[in-house]
Amino acid sequence: MSTPFAAVAALLLVLWFGLGRRRPRPLLRSTDTSAIAALNRAQIASAPLSVSPSPSTPDPAPGHAAALPAPADAAGRARLLRLLHSSFSGSSAARLAAIRTARAWGHVAALPVLRRGLRDVDPAVVREAVLAIDRFRGVQPGAASRPPLAVGLPRNVARTR
Repeated sequence: MSTPFAAVAALLLVLWFGLGRRRPRPLLRSTDTSAIAALNRAQIASAPLSVSPSPSTPDPAPGHAAALPAPADAAGRARLLRLLHSSFSGSSAARLAAIRTARAWGHVAALPVLRRGLRDVDPAVVREAVLAIDRFRGVQPGAASRPPLAVGLPRNVARTR
């Protein structure tokens, strides 16, 4: 008589814990993404189909970029930086021209503009920004360029004992 009672009690406990447990909330209340998909399709349709730079603007070689004359004073440098920053709100051609100008200028003050170009949606702008920043790799801002240090060979283990 105790066996059926234990079975019924166990079944009731399992049902009580199983049904009484709180269900986890869904991460998304609505999985309807048709509006987002329609927006993406509209943006893709309005975007230009050609991603490569136009053949009329030749791609300068990385080592042969014509250096701009450095602005004579801080006001000229600030004016050029404002011009570079303002051209980032324009079209992709204006952004590409700004990155090419910053690359030709080659000044450390242009690094924020070049870093901004790394996050651009146009692959040509990103490529120009990478090529322009490559000049500054390993250079500390404000540090004078020094020749590499002559490093001697490591000591043998026998000589250190």
